[in-house]
Amino acid sequence: MSYFREKRMRTVFFLVIGFFLTLVGSQRIQFDWVLMITHFPAAIGRFIQLYLPPDFSEMGRMIQEMGVTILISLAAAATGMILAFFAALAISARTSKNKSIALIVRMLASLTRNIPEGVWAIVLLMCFWYGEFLAYLVMSIISFGFLARVYADAMDETNMECIEALEATGASYWQIVISAVIPETMPALISWSLYAAENNIRSSTIIGMLAGGGIGYLIGNYRHFRQFQSLFVAIALVVAAVLVFDQISTQIRRRILQ
Repeated sequence: MSYFREKRMRTVFFLVIGFFLTLVGSQRIQFDWVLMITHFPAAIGRFIQLYLPPDFSEMGRMIQEMGVTILISLAAAATGMILAFFAALAISARTSKNKSIALIVRMLASLTRNIPEGVWAIVLLMCFWYGEFLAYLVMSIISFGFLARVYADAMDETNMECIEALEATGASYWQIVISAVIPETMPALISWSLYAAENNIRSSTIIGMLAGGGIGYLIGNYRHFRQFQSLFVAIALVVAAVLVFDQISTQIRRRILQ
């Protein structure tokens, strides 16, 4: 009974702390909860007035740009996957051979991973022209930073006994990687690569609005010219594409991990 009492008290404590932080944060940013609740029906009415009924007149163009977005996302994920694999070999404790190179690569991967894609798009816009290539470059950088970390974590779980056995037979570095590291980590590598491609499709809207290319470019135009009924259809198409790709990647992961 004392265990359950202590657990309830801990839960109540965290709930009180969370409520207190929410209240302080709301006051800090001058957020009025009462105003939000009282004006919520008006906001719903405004949404219906602006976005409905949907305008499907440019559906063909939207599908075409959605295809461009998916191709860019997959290409960026593939590029990030290849670069991240070699970066993970340099980072992982199982395969790293030079501490200085491992530190430099780890810092580079951390830098690319922790800077948001929107910031990368704005920064690189000053160096590259607005369009599909810039969107591809931004998503490649984000995919590289993310995959380098998860690939290295997967390689750290490689059976050390297998690596030591190959080293005892005189196997070279790349023979160990091909014969021991890749076979054990391949399911995790494929699973995380699919997740990176899925995440690229999800992020493509913001990246396209900032960097150009794909469905995000259309969404940016619709927002700029206040074509909200077409904007609603474009966003719904992005959501549908993400859900479909999520189901496909889930089925692939399930078959791989079986």
